[in-house]
Amino acid sequence: MCGIAGYVDFESTTNPVVLDAMTEEIIYRGPDSSGKYFNKDKSVGLGIRRLSIIDLSTGDQPIKNEDGSVTVVFNGEIYGYKNLRDRLINKGHKLKTKSDTEVLVHLYEEYGEEMVGLLNGMFAFAIWDEKKQKLFLARDRSGIKPLYYYPTKKKILFGSEPKTILKYPKIIKKINEEALSSYFYLGYVLGEKSIYKNVSKLLPGHYLIFDRNGLRIKKYFELKTDKNVQGLSLDVLLGKSVEKQLIADVPVGVFLSGGLDSSLIAYYISKFKKLKSFSIGFSEPGFDESKHAYYVAKMLGTEHYSEEFAPRDVVNSFDDIMSKLDEPFADASIFPTYKVSKLAKRYVKVALSGDGGDELFGGYPTYQAHIMAKYLEVLPLINYDLLLNFLDYLPEFLLKFLPTTFKDYPKKKLAKIVLMGLKKKDTFERHLYWMRTFFLGEREVFKHSGSKLTLKNDDMEAIYSKVSSKAGQLIDFHTYLPDDFFFKVDRASMYNSLEVRVPFLDNDVVDYAFSTKDPHVNLFQTKIQLRKLLNEKLPDIARRPKKGFGIPLEKWLRGDLKELAYSMLTRKALYKFIDEKKVKRLWKQHQSLANNNAGVLWQLIIFSGWLNYWY
Repeated sequence: MCGIAGYVDFESTTNPVVLDAMTEEIIYRGPDSSGKYFNKDKSVGLGIRRLSIIDLSTGDQPIKNEDGSVTVVFNGEIYGYKNLRDRLINKGHKLKTKSDTEVLVHLYEEYGEEMVGLLNGMFAFAIWDEKKQKLFLARDRSGIKPLYYYPTKKKILFGSEPKTILKYPKIIKKINEEALSSYFYLGYVLGEKSIYKNVSKLLPGHYLIFDRNGLRIKKYFELKTDKNVQGLSLDVLLGKSVEKQLIADVPVGVFLSGGLDSSLIAYYISKFKKLKSFSIGFSEPGFDESKHAYYVAKMLGTEHYSEEFAPRDVVNSFDDIMSKLDEPFADASIFPTYKVSKLAKRYVKVALSGDGGDELFGGYPTYQAHIMAKYLEVLPLINYDLLLNFLDYLPEFLLKFLPTTFKDYPKKKLAKIVLMGLKKKDTFERHLYWMRTFFLGEREVFKHSGSKLTLKNDDMEAIYSKVSSKAGQLIDFHTYLPDDFFFKVDRASMYNSLEVRVPFLDNDVVDYAFSTKDPHVNLFQTKIQLRKLLNEKLPDIARRPKKGFGIPLEKWLRGDLKELAYSMLTRKALYKFIDEKKVKRLWKQHQSLANNNAGVLWQLIIFSGWLNYWY
């Protein structure tokens, strides 16, 4: 795992001082070593900060091919790279190291840009082809690793995080209004935009070419739902994925919450080696899973480490996180993820996690709600407003059959959110409405008349419209998973110089999840296939209800986080974007118990903190 940065300038020459500044901004991504490359005419500069995981002695970057005409800087891991390496050697390539990085330059020599379709892993890399005077950037299929770029006619800058690009002296920071609208609707910046105008994300499953003819972007991966997976065993696929992802020349551990996904990954790990496991607990029973984590650790024989997450952890880490968090991001679980990463880093350099299990195998109640929507479509003239009014008079116990696996979520509130979403006829808008409202609440504080929030992706709609049973999972795979979940895990772990790997996102596992004919979800159960699999291995865990990895913001913002929150909400810079009276009204309502405004207040707190450090 590393951090990369660089730029190509066909009008002038690259500056070593600027390249050093770009890579120094992300030193935490790779504290072990640094490297840089400049071509002969100095039109190209590539930089790397390396976190050494594989081939510790000879794997430093940049790495070149035999004649030095192809150079790569690489962030991530390629699983099964040894098979690719053997194939290249059989074709006559001479490799000097045992690293996965060197495989990339030789694959490019052999297959050109099509080489990216051969890769199974998490990656973002830059290859410079000196003979063709061409820069080749690529990002993994699922968007596990980030990659940003800033293009002009004759110049392009790129980096693992926007802050690398911002170090270029001539960059003028301006907020992208559409990205800001996305943040205040979803809590994160969706799609190819970044919060900075003219700085873009390379989308998952895409590559970019920049040469003297300009910029070209191509999609190399299209998620299919009709692959032939008949006869494949999910048990075998997950076992192989974990085995591949355990390969490292440094200590490896596992994040173990005690939930279905992390427990299943820990089970497969236990079949290969004994590892250390890590979890975070809470004093609030509705958020705490630590006893389940200890139970699984004891069952599997892992050496388990756990710490409690308290309000003081938010206060103590707030400035450290905000000083590095160069885009506003309102998923509060980044704070406990940061703490469990810091804990793990004391013992290991790599951790495997169960991330992606919910999105691939149907773990959210929103997926059940989509099934309900399909049933309701055949009923004539449903009056959702009447149902919403009727719901106010229903006692809570009558809602126990509402399709949800969130044990501690108020059923009546959840039912109202579901009904409000059902009023929306467009599946994509309905799903994003549900996702934002579950976590952030109904209120919106920012609507910019001069910008339009573009939510829909035509290519994605073509896929989910054909496979309505997996519509929510398909949408999450293209939105929430890369732009919220993987953003969070990448930043929280990298701020602690820890590599996190995600076995559920192995190419073969993803293909199986979306192409299998066996259902993942019905109206009464989520994760049908994973629960069945886990029932054979850890039956007590297989029956556990879903519990999200969040923090009790509603309570804490009225208590131990009140001072921190107030200091952020009263910063004058915030009022340039959000009406001061609206902010004060939301705060007063929350403190007086009139409303639970925790979600939207947290958005404002994080945005204010981001303004303080980055704008």
